[in-house]
Amino acid sequence: MLIVAVAVATDDAAALSRELLASPTATAVLERRCGGPIVAEVDRTAVKAPSAEQRKRLGIGPDARVVYRSVRLTCAGVALSVAENWYVPSRLTPEMNAALEQGDTPFGAVIRPLHPHRRPLEQVLAGVAPYVLRHRALVLDDAGQVLAEVVENYTAAILTPAGVR
Repeated sequence: MLIVAVAVATDDAAALSRELLASPTATAVLERRCGGPIVAEVDRTAVKAPSAEQRKRLGIGPDARVVYRSVRLTCAGVALSVAENWYVPSRLTPEMNAALEQGDTPFGAVIRPLHPHRRPLEQVLAGVAPYVLRHRALVLDDAGQVLAEVVENYTAAILTPAGVR
């Protein structure tokens, strides 16, 4: 079920929201809008256990390992998105897990070989200051298996990508 909360949304934020809903990953949208590489600045000290509801959406039991990843996705040093990601490492390859645990590559780029797509859960087009947009979604592989739940908060910089080049 998709929940949509709208106050007075800007046309630009609404257009970004539509673009995100139509794209297999948020990373792909950021790459297109930025015109350059996206870097994940990972907070490796952040820890946040998934809720019982998240475990249910992920399709896992109470003892299955879930990794939390808190990132700022940047282009040319400018933050475009601040995101949280709860992912199931047993559903990824060892190479993907190593890249996520040790590198600065965005989740969407790392899992690209799995042909991911998104199932939106919520979009908030206003009232999420200091952000211009928030999306919450499940990320699934090409077989429909849930890989992750993400919460993505977009900064105003993503609405003016020419300013980040």
